[in-house]
Amino acid sequence: MSTDSATDSSAGPAASAASAAATADLFAPDGRLKAIPRKPARRAALLDHLAATLFETDRAYTEREVNEALKTVHDDFPALRRYLITGGQLSRTNDGSAYRRQQLTTDDTAGTTPTVA
Repeated sequence: MSTDSATDSSAGPAASAASAAATADLFAPDGRLKAIPRKPARRAALLDHLAATLFETDRAYTEREVNEALKTVHDDFPALRRYLITGGQLSRTNDGSAYRRQQLTTDDTAGTTPTVA
């Protein structure tokens, strides 16, 4: 689940570059997140970037795998996991046993909790 191997193949290079450019100042030189942005639009851009770089589409992750991936960028991984769920970048089963990366569209609304059947 490194940021190199888990990149989204469905997003083009331009989308990946735009995502990285929009969030580059949020990261320290060592690649770790300095802080989780408070502004919703800024946080959403960060979450989109994290979902695209840390999680593959069409793959189920355990909570432990999600936590381990998020720990590589920030110590407050529970907050990041929660933001990814409420922001719609990740979905989880009702029992919390599996997480999946979601492909968001312009019709998706933040604040809802997507679930996997």
